[in-house]
Amino acid sequence: MKRFSLLELAEKVGGKIVGDRDLQIEGVATLEAAGPTDLAFFTNIRYLERAAQTGAGAVLVRDGVELPGKILLVVEDPSTTLAELLELFHPVQPPEPGISADARMADDVDIGAGLTIGPFAVVESGCRLGDGARIGAGCWVGAGSQVGAGSVLMPGAVLYPGTVLGKACLIHSGVVLGGDGFGFATRSGLHRKIPQVGRVVVEDQVEIGANSTVDRGALGDTRIGAGSKIDNLVMIAHGVELGPSCLLAGQAGIAGSTRVGKGVTFAGQAGAAGHLTIGDGAVVAAKSAVFADIPEGSFVAGIPARDHREWKKMVAVEKRLPELRAELKRLGRKILRLEQGCNQED
Repeated sequence: MKRFSLLELAEKVGGKIVGDRDLQIEGVATLEAAGPTDLAFFTNIRYLERAAQTGAGAVLVRDGVELPGKILLVVEDPSTTLAELLELFHPVQPPEPGISADARMADDVDIGAGLTIGPFAVVESGCRLGDGARIGAGCWVGAGSQVGAGSVLMPGAVLYPGTVLGKACLIHSGVVLGGDGFGFATRSGLHRKIPQVGRVVVEDQVEIGANSTVDRGALGDTRIGAGSKIDNLVMIAHGVELGPSCLLAGQAGIAGSTRVGKGVTFAGQAGAAGHLTIGDGAVVAAKSAVFADIPEGSFVAGIPARDHREWKKMVAVEKRLPELRAELKRLGRKILRLEQGCNQED
C-alpha cells in the first residue's frame, strides 16, 4: 500500500495545504466513498454540500474554495492534479518486453528495441514496430503498417494494411483502423463497391477508445491529428482530416471528407455530414447534427446545428407550444365573434 503525507503530495503537485500537513494519505476517492486516510476531490460547485459532509481526511480543491473544518490540498487545476495523483497511487506496470511464442510475425518485420508482442498477435510482412511498442494479445497488424515508438495496442485491436500509427499512442480493444470507407457507385439499382486505396494516418499521442473505427481514404489519407483523444464507439469516415488536440466523445460520428480544425470538441452522439469544414476551437453539443460549415470558435447545438444561444431560445419556445396553440385558438374564436358582431351591425 502506498502512503504519502499531505506535505509530500503538495510538494509533488505544487499545491498548498490548509490544515494538518502531516496527515497520512493512502488513496484517492470520491466525496461519498472517501475515508479518513483518503484524499477526496472537489471540482464542481454543484457538490458543495457533499464536500462539506465528506468523511475524507483531506479534500483536493481549487484556489479560493473554502470548506470550514476540512483539511485542504489547494491547487490551480484540480482535474489535472487528480490525474497526477492517480498515476502516483496507481502506477501502471508495463509487461516485460518480449515476443510470445504464440505470436505470428513475418520474417521481414522491422523490430525496435524493448518490444512486447502478446500471444496470438499477428504482424504481417513489411511492418515497422518502434522501440518500446506493445502489441497486445490477438491484435492484427496488416502488411506494411507502422507502429510508432512507445505506442500500445490493447488486445484485439486491428490495423488494416498500410496503417500508420505515430509515437506514444494508445489504441484500445476492438478498435479498427483502416477498414474500407463506405463508398459505392449505384447504377440500375445495383451498388458497385469503389475500392478504398488510401490509408489511415494517426499522429503522435493519440488515444482511441474501445470499439471505435477510422476508415481508410478512398484515394488519399484519413488523418487523426496529434494529441487528439477519441472516446469509445466513435466513427470517423474515409478522407476525414481531424486536426490536433480534438476531443470526440462516445458515439460521435464524422462523415467522409470533412475537415475538422484544431481543438474541436464533439460531445456525445454529435455528428457531422460529409464534405464540410469545421473551424478551430468549435464545440458541437451532445446529440447535435452539423449540416453546414462552422466558423472557428463556434458553439453549436441542435438538429440542424446552429448557434447554441439561438438553439436555447428555440427550445424555450418549443416548450410553450401547447400553451401558445391554445392561446391562438382562443384569439381566433374571439376574432370570429367580433367579425360576426360587425356583420350583424352591417
